Amino acid sequence: MKLRVGIVLVVTLACLAWVLKGLEYSVFVESLSNFDWRAMGLAQALYVGAHLLRAERFRVLLPVTMSRRTTLSVLSVGYLALHVIPLRFGELVRPYLARERAGVPFGASLAVVVMERILDVTMLLLMLFSVAWFVDLPSSIVVNGVDLLAVGQKGAGIAVGLGVLGLVAVGVVGEPVVRLFGKTPVERLARSFHDAIVGLRSRPSAGVQALGHSVAIWSITILAVKVQLAASPGLPSSFGAALTTWTATLAGMAALPTPGFFGGFEAACAAALELQGVGASEARTFGILLHLGQFAFTAVVGFGFLMLEGLSLRDVVAKSQEAAS
Repeated sequence: MKLRVGIVLVVTLACLAWVLKGLEYSVFVESLSNFDWRAMGLAQALYVGAHLLRAERFRVLLPVTMSRRTTLSVLSVGYLALHVIPLRFGELVRPYLARERAGVPFGASLAVVVMERILDVTMLLLMLFSVAWFVDLPSSIVVNGVDLLAVGQKGAGIAVGLGVLGLVAVGVVGEPVVRLFGKTPVERLARSFHDAIVGLRSRPSAGVQALGHSVAIWSITILAVKVQLAASPGLPSSFGAALTTWTATLAGMAALPTPGFFGGFEAACAAALELQGVGASEARTFGILLHLGQFAFTAVVGFGFLMLEGLSLRDVVAKSQEAAS
């Protein structure tokens, strides 16, 4: 565990060093002074819309009815944990809180989290292939020795493929596949996943709604990126530019899952903008600005619900790991 955390921290520092190395302080200050800060308010409003859609997607996929207010609280704290806890252990917080707040079985809500990830990775794969319609891409985009295009396309393709195979094997074949895992935690997750798929087969409208929510979530996020690009003089702000920038950023976050996605986020965003002819300092400044805006939203909403619920993030994370084990 310590080795993995150490590796992640090294990667984080390497990415941040790459971003800061090409950043000229004078250009950074000038870019910030020329930025139309009214756009940040509009972008935050769009993030609110996307966040509400994520909460609704989670709610409709759950096999147990949970109020919208409780769902929003669970999702907000869970996304905060995901952004600050390394190695994606924050993913366990939502299932734990859903169990504590609404009696949703831990395995059932964890299966829903897996479904959400499959939907999001499917959207990323579609966006990666759509980018070619807007930008004349080179054969590779390399950041710190990592080819973001290759990793993003292959990683998303493999994840979607495995996800589909898992859905078919566990959801359709069912019990024989579940028994292959023996009496292990994986067996319990597979059984929960099977039950979730069976439940969705009885209410197909929930699956259709979740797919529609996924499309809307990423469309709104791309629009928020476009708004902030338009507020930055000299940066491309077409829909294609926003799609390319956000898709490469997502691919970078998937390839370099650093704590809070710091370093990897900025590096991937800057690389995408430099590919579109933006200067290094301007590109890195925008990457920093975009990330801080999104992270601030997640932190404010997450900590806000922590205070409203009287929770401690440390305790919630610890108890979620206990529940998973």
